[in-house]
Amino acid sequence: MHYQKNTTKIDEATLTSLGGASGLASPLVRRVITLYRQEAEKMVHGIEKAMSGGDVATAFRAAHSLKSSSASIGAHTLSEVAKQIEALLKQGQLQQAQPWLVVLRTEYTQLMDELVFFEQKISAIE
Repeated sequence: MHYQKNTTKIDEATLTSLGGASGLASPLVRRVITLYRQEAEKMVHGIEKAMSGGDVATAFRAAHSLKSSSASIGAHTLSEVAKQIEALLKQGQLQQAQPWLVVLRTEYTQLMDELVFFEQKISAIE
């Protein structure tokens, strides 16, 4: 099990680019963060629940979705963790994917904390 641990959980440039000419001040950025936070929680919980129940197919789909949505907002570390889980599940290696759940939850929690910071930063701009 190996992954690149970054101290910054989100790429601000990616979030800024989502806002177009308005950058972080764009209402779209706030909306994207809100939707991502709601959906990411469901996906992380879905991965955990499916893996604990031995449902590889459901866990695989949730990991794939989390990987893609995380990458799209610049949450590259969480995306990479989801990618590792996805790859192991694709090979049917549920037991080998289990240790990644701790990493997934840790990275997810840290990302959520960082997104709160970004929401506060956006509020200060508006």
